[in-house]
Amino acid sequence: MSFKELLKKETVAIISAAAALISCMFVPVTDYVKYIDTDLIGILFCLMAVVGGLSENNVFRKLSVSVIRTAKNTRLLAFSLVFTVFFISMLITNDVALIAFVPFTVMLYEKIDRSPVYVIVLETIAANMGGAFTPFGNPQNLLLFSVSKMKATEFFSITLPITLISFAMLVIAVMFIKKEDISIADDENIKLQRPRYIALYAILFVLCILSVFKVINIIYVLASVCVVVAILQPSVFAKVDYGLLVTFACFFIFVGNLKNIPEVSKFIITALNGHEYECSLALSQIISNVPAAVMLSGFTDNYKALILGADIGGLGTLIASLASLITYKSYINSEGAQAKKFLGVFTLMNVIFLAVLGIFAKLFIL
Repeated sequence: MSFKELLKKETVAIISAAAALISCMFVPVTDYVKYIDTDLIGILFCLMAVVGGLSENNVFRKLSVSVIRTAKNTRLLAFSLVFTVFFISMLITNDVALIAFVPFTVMLYEKIDRSPVYVIVLETIAANMGGAFTPFGNPQNLLLFSVSKMKATEFFSITLPITLISFAMLVIAVMFIKKEDISIADDENIKLQRPRYIALYAILFVLCILSVFKVINIIYVLASVCVVVAILQPSVFAKVDYGLLVTFACFFIFVGNLKNIPEVSKFIITALNGHEYECSLALSQIISNVPAAVMLSGFTDNYKALILGADIGGLGTLIASLASLITYKSYINSEGAQAKKFLGVFTLMNVIFLAVLGIFAKLFIL
């Protein structure tokens, strides 16, 4: 892979690494590793490896085909796809849900000779807002749930209202799709591979969830995942998004260094005070919600505002959520892709969802 290709693929990771290195120049030499939340990095790695193992054995491809079997018209097809992404993102993260379903959706709509743009835009919103419900549905929730040490009941009391509003809005959005009869040939060639492996990955997934809720020490889960994957399918290690892990580690170092510069730290804390929600919402539009959550969590303990700001802040611009870029890249590489149409529909729908959810959270949750 050339440097140009690496830069294009891992832009955020490279920027975070540069920010960490530059910040080190302004802080006396110290143990930078202590800034990194190794438990969080471990949990992220385990989740990505286990989901990668399930994907390797056709679990999500099989699910993709299963959800469309009863779709007799365009509206039912969209409903099946959008809400499968909505609910599955709560378990396997928004990024993975889109990686699994967007290419399939594009291919499916090519078969029925219709544009997939509106549906994949709704899938992207569904992934971002469905993933917002659980502590492990997206990376920023995993971070904020971990550092806040809040109880699960408290976390869900924050995310449930916006999840329900998102669900209702998605139902309304799907109803705008014209109902037209379609016929989709069932693909009998897609079968689950290695059922025993899938069962083991499912057990490991449960262990990962338990580690998120501090029931099991992440060290034991990490060891189990590494041993099982190394024995069963070492190729699964290649499915882990190491760029995301590097991004987290570098931003931890960057924020740790900023906190050790008194003038900078004081300025950020003063600016944030009482405006955590608005700052996380706005910053997400510029640098995306994961880096925004990592950065701001180092300067405030108002985690309720940060969770809402980062989750809802994933809506809006194309870079507000890295998951949205997955959809864009997947669609733009397809035959007959219309970039302007996608960006227009994406921006319109995201602004509507951002406005409604942003105002709702400010008025009724905070």
